[in-house]
Amino acid sequence: MSGHSRASFVALRDAGADLTLVHRAATADAPYDDSRLDLGVETSRWSTEADEAAIRDQVERFAPDTLLVCSWDVGAYRRVSRAMKGRTLRILCMDNSWLGTAKQWGGRLVSPAVIRPSYDVAFLPGERQAVFARRLGFGDDRILWGFYTCDHPLFSAIGGHGRAGLAPAFVFAGRLVAAKGADVLAEAYRRYRSTAADPWPLILCGTGPLAGAFAGLDGVDALGFVQPEEIPAVFARSGCLVLPSRFEPWGVVIHEAASAGLAVVCSTACGASTRLVLDGYNGAVVGVGDPAALAAAMSWVAAAGTDGAALSRRSTELARQFTPARWAEYLLERIPAQRRRLGLDPS
Repeated sequence: MSGHSRASFVALRDAGADLTLVHRAATADAPYDDSRLDLGVETSRWSTEADEAAIRDQVERFAPDTLLVCSWDVGAYRRVSRAMKGRTLRILCMDNSWLGTAKQWGGRLVSPAVIRPSYDVAFLPGERQAVFARRLGFGDDRILWGFYTCDHPLFSAIGGHGRAGLAPAFVFAGRLVAAKGADVLAEAYRRYRSTAADPWPLILCGTGPLAGAFAGLDGVDALGFVQPEEIPAVFARSGCLVLPSRFEPWGVVIHEAASAGLAVVCSTACGASTRLVLDGYNGAVVGVGDPAALAAAMSWVAAAGTDGAALSRRSTELARQFTPARWAEYLLERIPAQRRRLGLDPS
């Protein structure tokens, strides 16, 4: 459970849906404070291994109209979902983009026996994920859109309809690992500072094994892990999110930043770049693992001057595509048709 997923479920609850939740507890690399993310509904958390019998009992007692299952890598979830066939609409929530890896080809091969019998519909954030979902056997009539949204009201309170200008600071929010391009960011920021007359500082929100890449680097303000409700205050004093990920199926933090009126510089690996970042419009999209291009993009944003207000306004416009309220409304509109398609409800 994270801040953005909690916001989605709160919106669903507030729209009149009854909920029960099962999720993995916070982990060392994502130490969310679960006590702050409680929704006031029946919730089960697990740490090392999901208790299949307990989950099955909880689901059976609740008898849901719809089962939302995040990813297929938890065997207990798959088996419980399969056991509910014919009794509920089973929605697979997935953010995997098709990359053509050996593991993905394996998933495609086993899908007829493992994945498709366990789920009826795929709920996806964007077009890149649809390529994979279709390869797994989900037709276009079995695909729902807009799986991810940030807590838009929380972050848009900062940006409104755009800021008068960009606060002079870059911000990174994520794990300090190779997949997030933390090493690329460290090198890019070093290059940026070497050429900038009045360089912006870099605020780091996150922990991880590559924290040392920023050691001794002037201008870096390392905050460590920041709880979800504290991120808006950090974004309020930032002007541009930088996310140079090597692997980023979506990147909800991009939506958070855009909602708050920040410019965004991200890599082409970020799935959200297809909907929330237009190169040269509200930020820049650069190649993966290219510190020179990243440094140049950072310089471009920092030099925007009065044009920074336009970058900010454009980000907030793009961010309004997704909100928790729209997420809930969309699901509640689409679920009845999918249930009728499966014969779960009368036509």
